[in-house]
Amino acid sequence: MQVSPVVHQPGHAPQQTVIITQPHAGHTTSSQWGGGVAPPSLQVLAQVPQLMIKREISWIKVCSGWETNAEYQITDAAGNILFRAKEESDVGSRYRLMGTRGFKFRIFDNSNAEVMRVNRHFKACQGMCCALKDYCENEVSVLSPIDQVAGYVHQTNSCCVPKYKIFDSHDREMMKVKGPCCVAFGICGLCCNKQKFDVDSDTISMPNGGGMISKVWSGIIKELLTDSVDFQIDFPPGLDVKGRASMMGAAILVDFNLWYNRRVWGFAVASWISF
Repeated sequence: MQVSPVVHQPGHAPQQTVIITQPHAGHTTSSQWGGGVAPPSLQVLAQVPQLMIKREISWIKVCSGWETNAEYQITDAAGNILFRAKEESDVGSRYRLMGTRGFKFRIFDNSNAEVMRVNRHFKACQGMCCALKDYCENEVSVLSPIDQVAGYVHQTNSCCVPKYKIFDSHDREMMKVKGPCCVAFGICGLCCNKQKFDVDSDTISMPNGGGMISKVWSGIIKELLTDSVDFQIDFPPGLDVKGRASMMGAAILVDFNLWYNRRVWGFAVASWISF
């Protein structure tokens, strides 16, 4: 740990001391970054068991219907802001394609440095029931640092429940995500305070059980007047930072597939199909 010196100027009252800590080179173990050292800004992911991902309300969209770039606030369980995610997409895609559009989310830490990206390319047939592998699958790539692939998230074949798989940077399966058959939104969410997407794995050890991505009730005003939603991510114990970053990308993909631009009064069976 390095501590910045405290300097007092003659004739002036001492100012508030600012202590800057820098992690030692070995602060992050190799397992936390899947065989490498995690970027300093992402080391916090190895230290928190849970994240909240909240899509911010666009009042321009609420009042006028004009589609704007989506933004997320990412906090720990105590509400401390860790990251902010900002979408980049063109106006035509947002207006014509809405939730099925391609996008690039740039994720920034509290110093406004870009630490991650989540990318999705538009596919004309994406979201179709029994999506054909490689052609119609909804998928995102997660990059962190921004020029290195941390993982991929793919929609998988399913006509009954929303299912996804998370792959590492070498396209090897890491985790499976399975959601509920019935997805509630708007006022019907009152009967489903937390809609759970279970995360487990056949390939990596999860000795204390798997993780979970949950859509949580965000309040009557937000649920009824907007399509903005909140997600909670519970990480499997021992999961490395790349896996945790990929779960963040999975939450964004689930949001766009299931809740983005949904009518607020409704209850959907297998509503993961994006129209």
